[in-house]
Amino acid sequence: MARITRARMNAEADYFENTAAPRSDAAAADGERVAADPTRSDHTRACAGRAAEIARGHAADYRHIAETLRAGEIPDGLDLS
Repeated sequence: MARITRARMNAEADYFENTAAPRSDAAAADGERVAADPTRSDHTRACAGRAAEIARGHAADYRHIAETLRAGEIPDGLDLS
């Protein structure tokens, strides 16, 4: 198994924190906007609200992954090969 360098871990952390997490935040904001739109059906609003919750969770997960990588550890289940 190849050794992952600290520079590679920091680069991956930058991606998770500066690309993946903001992308999920944007998706969550969009879901919240649709969930609050009274012109949408109840079903659509409920689905959008749940999707926003999931996206917020993903953003938090991505930030946690970045923090773990910056601490010099590889989170369980993360494949950097």
